[in-house]
Amino acid sequence: MKAITGIKSVDFKIKAVGEGVVNWNGSTELEILIKGEYKKVNNHSLPKLRGYTNSVTRTNKDGKEFTGLKRPDDINFNETPLYISQNCIRHHLFKGENFNLQDPEVAKNMEKLLCSVTGLIRGYVIPKKEYKRTSALLITDFNATKETAKHGNYEQMSRSGSKEKEQTKSGTDKSTSMFSKTTFGDTEYEAYASISIEQLQFISFDEQFSRQTMEVNNEKEGKEVASQISGFLQEIGDDKKAEAIYHKNYVRKGSIFTNERHGEAGVLLNDNAINVLVNQMQYLLENLSIRQAKGYMYVDSIEMDFNDSASAKDMFRIKRNPGDTVNSKNTTYAVYFEGF
Repeated sequence: MKAITGIKSVDFKIKAVGEGVVNWNGSTELEILIKGEYKKVNNHSLPKLRGYTNSVTRTNKDGKEFTGLKRPDDINFNETPLYISQNCIRHHLFKGENFNLQDPEVAKNMEKLLCSVTGLIRGYVIPKKEYKRTSALLITDFNATKETAKHGNYEQMSRSGSKEKEQTKSGTDKSTSMFSKTTFGDTEYEAYASISIEQLQFISFDEQFSRQTMEVNNEKEGKEVASQISGFLQEIGDDKKAEAIYHKNYVRKGSIFTNERHGEAGVLLNDNAINVLVNQMQYLLENLSIRQAKGYMYVDSIEMDFNDSASAKDMFRIKRNPGDTVNSKNTTYAVYFEGF
């Protein structure tokens, strides 16, 4: 089988900085020292901590071990470091394009979804119609670096108010409410991302391989959608050579059979079109920022690798072998599909 040549992925190494917590994990149960005695509370807010559990093994007065709740000073930030989840990152990367995928109107206007960075890179699933596009973007969690992972701090807070304004859940009056948080100061993060050229370049209109992005009724409709995608890419990339090309029978290179029973109707993005989306993703990553009420984060720098290696060991070489990376596009993107 003839090897596929060209750039197979565009990989990114990302460094970000900030202060405070931007991705909370919600309330958890802990033991807090109250008036000289440890008591269980369930209103302590924790950020995302890698591998954290709130249970701990303790020994009672008789020397027997039992499972209890952690206390704030039991949290080891070297063992359970701070991170920002990739789901949170994806949300903020693409929040400029506001889509409600549950809206029935979306399924009726799928060409509008495909004419967006969300539709082309992030991907989507429309359960009612079984339309979907697998995300071409792999992105890791933003992990706090070793220098900042251990900078957590326990804070005890209270909220005061008149008895007329506040009541407990049972309806009795209260004047104060105690709660606590684990917070962070200065933060630094490291993350990695990768765009799969194979997943990015082909948009299927066929249901036989369970990756139909939308339904087109005939070749004319398919070409009309391709033309709209081309227009969108040419506009955002200022590149008139960016094209989405429709064909009624795209087959992956290396397939034994090339007839219509083994191919798919769909759209293939040409080299210029792929480059537009890669540049767009670079822009989104470079300008990623998250601002919350008590914390912020922004990307400080990114490095890129236009990875054309055919070796499986070179996957994410920007992380393992940064000396082998190519930081600018010096060849074409790999082409995985051809029309028959």
